[in-house]
Amino acid sequence: MKILFSTTILLFLFLTINAQNITSIDLTQAKFERVSSDRIFEEMEFIPLETHEDGLLNMRSTFYLTDKYIIGVNFLKGAYLFDRKTGAFIREVSSFGQGPDEYTGFIYNRYGFDEKNNILFASDHPWGKSWRGINIETNKVESIIKLSLQKNDDERFSATAPWRIKDDIYISFCNNVTGKDKVRLVVFDKEGNIIKEYPNYLEYINRNILAIPANNGIFYHYNERTYFKEWFYNDTIFCVNENNMSPHIIFNLGNKQPSYYHQTNNDYNKDKYLIYFVHESNSFVLFNFSYFTEIMSASGMSNPKASTYTGYYDKKSKQVFISSTPDYKQTGYSVNGLPISFYPIYISKNNEMVAIINPEELIKNKDNADSKYKHLFRNIQEDDNPILIIARLKN
Repeated sequence: MKILFSTTILLFLFLTINAQNITSIDLTQAKFERVSSDRIFEEMEFIPLETHEDGLLNMRSTFYLTDKYIIGVNFLKGAYLFDRKTGAFIREVSSFGQGPDEYTGFIYNRYGFDEKNNILFASDHPWGKSWRGINIETNKVESIIKLSLQKNDDERFSATAPWRIKDDIYISFCNNVTGKDKVRLVVFDKEGNIIKEYPNYLEYINRNILAIPANNGIFYHYNERTYFKEWFYNDTIFCVNENNMSPHIIFNLGNKQPSYYHQTNNDYNKDKYLIYFVHESNSFVLFNFSYFTEIMSASGMSNPKASTYTGYYDKKSKQVFISSTPDYKQTGYSVNGLPISFYPIYISKNNEMVAIINPEELIKNKDNADSKYKHLFRNIQEDDNPILIIARLKN
């Protein structure tokens, strides 16, 4: 009877997913193999960023891309423009300060760039009620976007950068600060008028009420629509607009599924896949995830010792690949002739992928590199700005 009941439920879920045209990505059936970058990327460029005293970046920096510029954003510190073709430093984007074209909080280093309008968003204050939209061409504050959530002041503090759904209509992910917050996503106009609130039904054990989570909502545009996935603990990508929110992709993680309820318990989520990056093209769904099997102790606190992994789902073959050896010892997409690997950190509206190479790692492996990459080692120092890989995602 139990077997029959389970089979019936699985059949029902299968039919429901197909009826709603939801894609299921089954990571329990993933193939582990070192994937060569030329399988899914083409037109690969390697661009060393100029190491300039007024524009220093590191391996924690995030990058955005336009036809003219590379934008490097430091975590909670600042943003800098570099030439798209040469990597030459140009200038800082705005600056921290009280001026009319400055910001008093920080520039968002994830999902904080409006590609259509070349607008980089900065918080007006770490706990403020608005964002400043900085035009990277003019270096001027072009717009101030207000956010007003009346029901719970904490929700205002936890809202991430505005993501443009369409002109003057934005959406933000609201971190579940208390563990029981009721708003998951909020849609609003530039004056802060709320158009739609999507409720949050999930709860977790908040072990430290003073610690405000800073998890980003994952957003991307595909076929003129906005898609959203919650950071780490959820398994579903949603198509979302100002009227509706519907499931689009579900990751089947099996016993690698982390617990939303126990998200503050590192021991509980050890050996789980924590997905934090997703992007989609006509042919592929790309994803990155953290995975840790060890817990390291720091100042008497338990912290995960995590590594980054990357993979993709082939829409045509319906096969999912994790670019790693099965023992998780090696990871990332490989580059023919270069003894390093990489994982995507950003994909532009033109399907151009950005990844970064650590100069220190490149120097250590230079004797094993093909001669065609010798230009990458020219005058390179271990503490230089990262080297960017820019490649077009095959469609």
